[in-house]
Amino acid sequence: MTEYIGTQRLGGLSHAGQILAPATRPWITDLAALYPYEGLQPGNLPEFECDPNWDNWSLIDSPKDPRARLNWHAFNHDGTQLLVADRMLMSRISWQDLDDAGYVFGTQVSIDGRQFCCRLMTGGDTPCDDPYRGATKPNEWDALVGGSGASNAPQLDPSNDAIPLSPDHLNSSHNRLWNWFGAVSWTAEPVASRADGRVCRGYHGPIYFYVNTVDHRHEDIGWRPILEEIL
Repeated sequence: MTEYIGTQRLGGLSHAGQILAPATRPWITDLAALYPYEGLQPGNLPEFECDPNWDNWSLIDSPKDPRARLNWHAFNHDGTQLLVADRMLMSRISWQDLDDAGYVFGTQVSIDGRQFCCRLMTGGDTPCDDPYRGATKPNEWDALVGGSGASNAPQLDPSNDAIPLSPDHLNSSHNRLWNWFGAVSWTAEPVASRADGRVCRGYHGPIYFYVNTVDHRHEDIGWRPILEEIL
């Protein structure tokens, strides 16, 4: 059984020794190729491609300034706490980059004396007939972000599936909680029908299903980790 607990601030992201506060515009960082709607400002997510050296990036203990701490949605899953980032931590990072660092299937990290397995959520393999409906098989993205598999979890707003994207999507209550607008998050799954394909979720809607290649570093695709506490 999985139960939604609420949000909590924990840890931080550091680049080259500098603490990076969570992005205030956690969506696509370059509007030259994709422009969700007229008047939107580009996102301000950190970009891994600017310094693709994992030695310079790290998850750290909670900064003294609470505004610099990362925000997570907390779930209790059969006695184990799961913390899911409420937004992408960085963009222009490939699935392969994350796999090289162990962040796809799990690597142990220590934050404030607590031990976690840091990994990507599962995202399903094949989409429903309508990609706005999510994946055909059970997965963590639909269960946790979509709220379909956790009691008390925030529920989807059907209006979020409207086309095209608009300020209504950005300002919706669900997006204010999960920041899926204009932001495609990598998940752990490969795609059975495509050797170099990996599942991404978000951007057009809260459970939208998308596929990209393992080595692409795009302005709208990024890293949204899940922390699984090790007891």
